[in-house]
Amino acid sequence: MRALSACLFFGLTQAAKVYLSPSDSWPFHLSSQQVSQVLAAHFRLDLFEELSQESAKLSHLFTERDFVASDAQGGLLLLMDEVYAPDVIPSTLVPNFSFSEPTREFLPSLLQTFNQRATHAFSYVYAKPSLPTQGVPRVLDAFLTPTPANEAFLAEMTTLTDYIDAPTTVDRFAGLQLSSIPQLAAAYGRESEQYQLATQAVRSAIEAALFDKSIQLALVTYLPSSVQKRSTQQLQNSLPLKTRQTLSRPGFCYASELACLNGTSACSGHGSCVSTVREGSECFACACVATRSESGMTQTWVGQSCQRQDISGPFVLLSGIVITLLLLMGGSVSLLYAIGGQELPSILTGGIAGAARKD
Repeated sequence: MRALSACLFFGLTQAAKVYLSPSDSWPFHLSSQQVSQVLAAHFRLDLFEELSQESAKLSHLFTERDFVASDAQGGLLLLMDEVYAPDVIPSTLVPNFSFSEPTREFLPSLLQTFNQRATHAFSYVYAKPSLPTQGVPRVLDAFLTPTPANEAFLAEMTTLTDYIDAPTTVDRFAGLQLSSIPQLAAAYGRESEQYQLATQAVRSAIEAALFDKSIQLALVTYLPSSVQKRSTQQLQNSLPLKTRQTLSRPGFCYASELACLNGTSACSGHGSCVSTVREGSECFACACVATRSESGMTQTWVGQSCQRQDISGPFVLLSGIVITLLLLMGGSVSLLYAIGGQELPSILTGGIAGAARKD
């Protein structure tokens, strides 16, 4: 029943989906900060997690769970394209919750953050896919041709296999983005032997991870870049208010998108963390957007966390109107004064003088 309701719910949303093993019950939809907190607790890396206002909303749910009782020695975090997920994910694995990606850089940044944290908590961390050094198994001979798609798949599959084949007593962590599956589909087609063989191999690896009780698994499926971009454009076009993004001061920049979201409380709900460049390196800062108040007035936000309302626009407009009115009033008075100091035309004064003499 739970699987059916999850399928019905997630079939109506375009948000990223999260699959957990061992499975657990969470709200159907979470914020990006809450996702980071849940995954950190799932992998026992919550010691490094900074609580925000959004993540604090789940505090009552965490008190009902005992994460210490698990005997897991390993953590496996996988990211993959939602379009190709049905070809890879075992049917026994159902999504636990979904979330909306703030930007396309959020998940790669989250993956990098967890790999960095894992170096302080696990003895072995598999974070960089590498080509096999002892030859390719015969079952994967179809990928011996040195193409970018083949090499990417062999590197990811080798890292995934090395992680799963490690002794269950070894505490280890792996964070991988399975980007080779879309590459193989683009290079050979989804009906090709290479694609079918690759998806079967990855599915078998995931099934092995599910069977191994020493592994805490989290699989996150994301929308492809083109779908994300189109959905964002459709959302912006549907808004009645034309949003104007204002990047916060470049001095306030964070090393990752996750750090930006946590450090600014998701830009105070008035923007999003975007990638920018400072001193030649990439960092993340808040891009503030205009909102509309309950009275229908446009509100512009500024500041490091988009926490301060910008009143410079209304002030300049009001000042301009006042100055214009003062100039008009001054010009009118000067014009009237100049007209009053001139003599009347003779055609006017003549008629008055003639009438006086006749009397």
